[in-house]
Amino acid sequence: MNITLSPQTQKLLEERMKEGDYASPDEIIRVALETLEGEAIEDLDRQTLAAIERAEAQAERGAGMPIDQALAELRRKHPGL
Repeated sequence: MNITLSPQTQKLLEERMKEGDYASPDEIIRVALETLEGEAIEDLDRQTLAAIERAEAQAERGAGMPIDQALAELRRKHPGL
């Protein structure tokens, strides 16, 4: 994948690499995306976080359902999806 960066973004990447904290632009972008993902999860309410934890536990036990089945069920419950 090729990405075109603005001069400002390129300068930020170069500055971070000069500081020595990151070995490559790829590493900087990966860390930035992981950080954004973590922030998105932290913004969820307690009820949603609890539902995610229950789902993860079910998946670990093998009690989940195939994605196609889950999507079909969601579409039945919410026809606008």
